[in-house]
Amino acid sequence: MSTSVYIAVFVVMVVGSTVQASVGFGQGLVTAPLLRLLHPELLPGPIVIAGFFVSCMVIVRNSRWGDVDELKPALAGRVVGIGAALVLLASLSDRGLTIVIGAMVLAFVFARLFGVRIERTPAALGIVGAASGVSGTIAALGGAPMALVYAQHSEARDFRGPMGIYQAVGSLLTLIALVAANKMGWHEARLGLLLLPPIIVGSIAARWVTPVVDRGYLAPIVLGLSATSALVLLVGELW
Repeated sequence: MSTSVYIAVFVVMVVGSTVQASVGFGQGLVTAPLLRLLHPELLPGPIVIAGFFVSCMVIVRNSRWGDVDELKPALAGRVVGIGAALVLLASLSDRGLTIVIGAMVLAFVFARLFGVRIERTPAALGIVGAASGVSGTIAALGGAPMALVYAQHSEARDFRGPMGIYQAVGSLLTLIALVAANKMGWHEARLGLLLLPPIIVGSIAARWVTPVVDRGYLAPIVLGLSATSALVLLVGELW
């Protein structure tokens, strides 16, 4: 990676980690489409490593023990989704799968805009967790499906904790699956470590952004991030 490319990657990662540390998710949504253009080798493994560390920072600041129990069905679903994603990656084209994922995230967004509500039941969390496992493994967009469900029922302060736990455990599961599928090695791990400095800068910057998010802007941010990232992903793959 050249110095100029790393500087661009650094800026993108600062923005993405600031978003995730202040909102509770969003690093993959913000950074994945741009990193795919700047340095494709940063996806999926290295960016998942980055997401794991940012999520751990969110957990330290916001999580409660009760969040873990509620998330168990979603995490079980994520395991199923990751397994399905690995099967899909082995048999279908990355381009086709990415287009499907972008369309799926947009469908979630439009459903929310038209007032469709998904109750936060164990069954619903399990299904959404499975969808998240597929989208996170293939296109680094694992947070969007779960965020779109949680944002319906939570204020920002109660949103960050569960999302931090879900993102951290989900990222760890995805990394294990990528290693098992020989899609994650020492080269990808080194690239992931190169993303740590901007993550630290973004986490510090989030201290000034978080109060703004807490003023009632959670739902618009979640919808905007999800829709924009899905559109960028689709445009990039189609044209």
